[in-house]
Amino acid sequence: MSLRTAFIWYVLIAAVLATAACMASIKLLDEPRIAIYRKYLELSERVEIPEGGSYRNYVTTDGGEAYIVFDADGDAVESGELPYGEGRIEVGFGDGSVFLLLRPEYSERDLFLSRLIGILQIASMPICYLGGLILCALCFWRRRLRGPIVELERASARIAQSDLDFRLSPRRDDELGRLTESFETMRASLEQSWRELWAQMEERRRLNAAFAHDLRTPLTVLKGHADILCESIPAGTATREEAAGELAVMRSHIARLENYVDAMGRLQRLEDAEIHRESVDARAFAGDVADSARIICAGLQTSLEADGPGGTLYIDAEAVMQVLENILSNAARYAKSRVTVTLAATPGNFTATVRDDGPGFSAEALAKAANPFYKGAESGGNHLGLGLNICDTLTRRHGGSLAVSNHPRGGAVVTARFGM
Repeated sequence: MSLRTAFIWYVLIAAVLATAACMASIKLLDEPRIAIYRKYLELSERVEIPEGGSYRNYVTTDGGEAYIVFDADGDAVESGELPYGEGRIEVGFGDGSVFLLLRPEYSERDLFLSRLIGILQIASMPICYLGGLILCALCFWRRRLRGPIVELERASARIAQSDLDFRLSPRRDDELGRLTESFETMRASLEQSWRELWAQMEERRRLNAAFAHDLRTPLTVLKGHADILCESIPAGTATREEAAGELAVMRSHIARLENYVDAMGRLQRLEDAEIHRESVDARAFAGDVADSARIICAGLQTSLEADGPGGTLYIDAEAVMQVLENILSNAARYAKSRVTVTLAATPGNFTATVRDDGPGFSAEALAKAANPFYKGAESGGNHLGLGLNICDTLTRRHGGSLAVSNHPRGGAVVTARFGM
């Protein structure tokens, strides 16, 4: 029930309750008023009018009331007078007869009570309806508004303090419930953004740590060779050939440092890169992947298996191809004779799996393969250990993930999942 419909029902119920309370209060106040009337009715004097007779009443010169009763022949049979302020003459009917009722005036106390009761009866109507409206507003606030509003206020305060570790659940399917759902969507989005930012910060911290660690080796080598040259050249103990050899070693390590710096720049650019998804023909993209696999894995048997990637893929083709080329380069380095690529598309995801028939990943590599600058003991020294780290970064930027494993029949398996 919407808030508007609920409010209308609350008002209607409050009006019915106010009407019932008003009728009950009027009836309750009527009892003492009727009791006062009956009290003076019992003190009244009754003057019978003969059958066929008549009566006449009039106001006297001093403001009182007087009466004359006539019989059927028109003769006066009875008369009387009530002085001003001592009573009034009323005509009564009962049991087929007519009579005059000489009712005494109310005392000051009874007159005050009677008038007060009348005022209270009149005032009970606005009091009951105003009370009903106030009760309606309080109940509507307590039952329909207070809970969601207080919950949203608390949530706003926690978000302002960067505390996103909570969930909001709508209490009812009304306007405030939908507002709560929107607020929860915003909170979840903020939480996801914070998690991604924290993950990026952690990734950069690990990257910087790995970079600093890998810089120590070439720097140590450069320092050692520089010390040797500084000692041997002034002493004249180093020949030109030895000095040239030392400088060649130093030059190679300087080139290695340059490669590390360039790699760091590429990784930073990847972290900040934007993913631009576009509609890509699945069959044409699979053909491009097959061509790249044949070129990169030259000298090896390559095969492409497509499991449902027909129609259109909604991906960043350049980023996906960069990931696949890095994975294929790793597979070509370790494969003995064969590399297999499997492409699969499901609602919301595109998955590429590359399997080789090499030795597979070691236990350490399974845990650290995607770390920056990680190189296993069996890997050569010509690469920096950034291939799978680049793949991991791009898949995460694309709303997916990277997984490494070993096939039960031998060989490494790398699976890249991309969100569509």
